[in-house]
Amino acid sequence: MMPNPFRRIVPLAIPLVAALLLAVVLISRQSAGASSHREAPLIAGDAYADNTDTYVFISPESDDNIVLVASYIPFEAPEGGPNYFAWDDNVLYDIYVDNDGDAEPDFTYTLQSESEVQNPGTFLYNTGPVTSLGDPNWNQRQTITLTEHREGGNPTTLLDSEFTAPVNIGPKSTPDFATLESQAVYEVMDGGDEIKIFAGQTDDPFWVDLQIFDLLTLRGQPSPIGYDSSRNIAIDSLTGFNVHSLVIELPIARLTQGDETVLGVWAAARRPSMRVLEGLDGLGAQTHSGDYVQVSRLGMPLVNEVVMPLALKDAFNSLPASGDLDIYTHPTFGPILQGAVEDPEVGNLLCALYGVPLPGDSDDDCDTEFTAGTPRSGRGDIFDIFLTGMVLENPFTIQTANGPVELPAGFNVNRPDGARPSEMLRINTAIKGDLCKPEPSDLGVLGGDACGFPNGRRLGDEVIEIELLAVAGAAYGVLDGRDGDFAFNADLIGVLDDGVDGNDRPFRDTFPYLAAAQSGEEHYHLNVYSWYMPVMPLSGSGAAQAGGVEVVATAATTAVRENPVTAAAGLGAALLALPAIVLRQRRKGH
Repeated sequence: MMPNPFRRIVPLAIPLVAALLLAVVLISRQSAGASSHREAPLIAGDAYADNTDTYVFISPESDDNIVLVASYIPFEAPEGGPNYFAWDDNVLYDIYVDNDGDAEPDFTYTLQSESEVQNPGTFLYNTGPVTSLGDPNWNQRQTITLTEHREGGNPTTLLDSEFTAPVNIGPKSTPDFATLESQAVYEVMDGGDEIKIFAGQTDDPFWVDLQIFDLLTLRGQPSPIGYDSSRNIAIDSLTGFNVHSLVIELPIARLTQGDETVLGVWAAARRPSMRVLEGLDGLGAQTHSGDYVQVSRLGMPLVNEVVMPLALKDAFNSLPASGDLDIYTHPTFGPILQGAVEDPEVGNLLCALYGVPLPGDSDDDCDTEFTAGTPRSGRGDIFDIFLTGMVLENPFTIQTANGPVELPAGFNVNRPDGARPSEMLRINTAIKGDLCKPEPSDLGVLGGDACGFPNGRRLGDEVIEIELLAVAGAAYGVLDGRDGDFAFNADLIGVLDDGVDGNDRPFRDTFPYLAAAQSGEEHYHLNVYSWYMPVMPLSGSGAAQAGGVEVVATAATTAVRENPVTAAAGLGAALLALPAIVLRQRRKGH
């Protein structure tokens, strides 16, 4: 039997545990969210400017292209009418690319929208079926403009007031949403480069079980890590929700410069600095003016949730990447931020709650020692992953199309020359093709796949699991290793796991790659996993089909990996067909 990696349980008083958790909220729909959904106090009240996730990866359709993705507006319920979700006309949505490591954007892609109501005399979003982007039945239309601004140059308009797609309401209003979405995919030529663009509603590509907020519960694991009740089933809390996503695919050569192959990527949103409520005299309208101010920022996933302390969350959202090092070495705020990175509080929590040892914790007090004001004096592995990019301190083996390859110490994974420490995604555009693991690992680099997170971020990368393992020291020996007494416990793989192994809808192999937006017709606000009934043993294999859902006669409580909509329909049949069922979870391997 596999040894329990959490066998050293350190008892804590409940108030202390609660205080720690409040300080390191991984994911909570009320105050933080998944990845970067509602991650800071101010942006939690400004959903339309909230950057939920950022991705950058080599195009699945062409190794010569790179894909930039920024999603916004968390928890879009597909049936959220009559005022459906849309881009905010008063927000500028940005994707930044740094191609020389100085933490300044060398390319800025800015999306701006403009909405138009055709008939203000009705409350309807659409007055009939919408079958094309120019359909007069689409009453609340929206167009988008996308510009590219190269450092030191003038902006280039890539799209000028082109229609985005309407939201996916349902079969009566948007009977062929796939066609509407395809009409909103634009291909433009600029300087000989073909650029693909989509900016509209998509399925939320992130997945997570938000019950992790219940004192770091990882459902599906035995108690005390999971629950000791029948409710110990992992659930994708973002199932059925949409976001708005800006997706750009363009040639790598358009963005890189000289011999530098590493690109830094992050996204943000800006609002005018002044808003005036016009009141009754202005018929309830608002006016916006002044310089645009950054209100949201996101590169690496979960940074503002689990790295930034409350004292710096709102400030981080307004800080340019080039200013990170100044804050990191600031006499007042520096020790706070440095401690959050080089002695991460999630690690403190894992150590205190479950006895997970930490590197650099010489006195076994669940704190990694660091010297304030000296960057990278604590957890060098976490510092590299988040702030500079990775260079190997020790050899590391990856899996490639031609078999395993040992990368030597000193191998540059994704650190640009002369990198200024700053928080962003970094991708080495030269690591692709045959250098990738033939069957991509959802654990990314930790799974021996050099083409995955944190070398860029693909849609299918398990960032919750990867970052929990990284905090537990999975990459310490390869990226740092100064604490020779520390050894990562490999049994933690598969244990530090929220139990949700993929998105509720499959991603696409073709542009725009994210799954299509969920329809209001299909979204159900229910927890199908909480419906438990007694099981009557079945002959033969012990499995049967009930309304399209496989059911198993077993006393163990496990999870389902079907789409909740399909599962809900199947459960109705199961209620009539069987005295008891437990839904089986199909967990994929790493």
